[in-house]
Amino acid sequence: MPIIRTITELTACGLAVALSPLDIALVFLLLLGATPFLRSGLFSLAWFFSSSAAIALLLTVGRSLTLSMERGSVQQVGLDLFAAGALLALGIRELDPKPEGYEDLSEGWIHKLEKVGQLPLLVMMLVAPLTLLLSPDNLFLLAKGAALVQGGNYETSSEIGLIIYFSLISSLFLLLPILLLLVGRQQVLPLLQKGKQLIEDRSSLILGGLSLGLAVYLAWQGWTGLGNFQIIT
Repeated sequence: MPIIRTITELTACGLAVALSPLDIALVFLLLLGATPFLRSGLFSLAWFFSSSAAIALLLTVGRSLTLSMERGSVQQVGLDLFAAGALLALGIRELDPKPEGYEDLSEGWIHKLEKVGQLPLLVMMLVAPLTLLLSPDNLFLLAKGAALVQGGNYETSSEIGLIIYFSLISSLFLLLPILLLLVGRQQVLPLLQKGKQLIEDRSSLILGGLSLGLAVYLAWQGWTGLGNFQIIT
């Protein structure tokens, strides 16, 4: 696969991972709290290394199982179509009208995040890999990212560069608020407050819409991969 195409598809997958409402809201809260740059920076760094380690591990496992991830292979098409189905189900669940009393059960989740932000630094940093790897949509996107890197049959140095690139893109919306706050604290703080409130009010809509969009994208990837399907004997 041409490296430009790999980078383009990695960018799409990385941006989808970056749009994690829970983690973005936590970074907003950390930036609004005590020692904002230290705590938000360490959390974002933990997210970056978790993403890199996950991709590297998936690559290692894929090769040890001799899985082929070239476009049109059985494994690549199967991954895309299976992920599309799972994300479609997740999106429908999030966008489905909630039963009466549901809001009372879920109310105050942002305040639970505030408690997470007050944990000791080491414990709080462990939250990053947990929220990254325990999210079904993130797991499928990480697997897709690893498949893209593996399917290109690149040199080891190029694969390391692609993994770092993917991790940077997937950390974009955690790092961007930190950089903006460094540039203009007084202007950015009100925006962080509004962003936190938006995520609190619309988290299901954001996650549901993102999941449906990813399901369509991966279904299209799987369908086009069927066009040059390779029978592996």
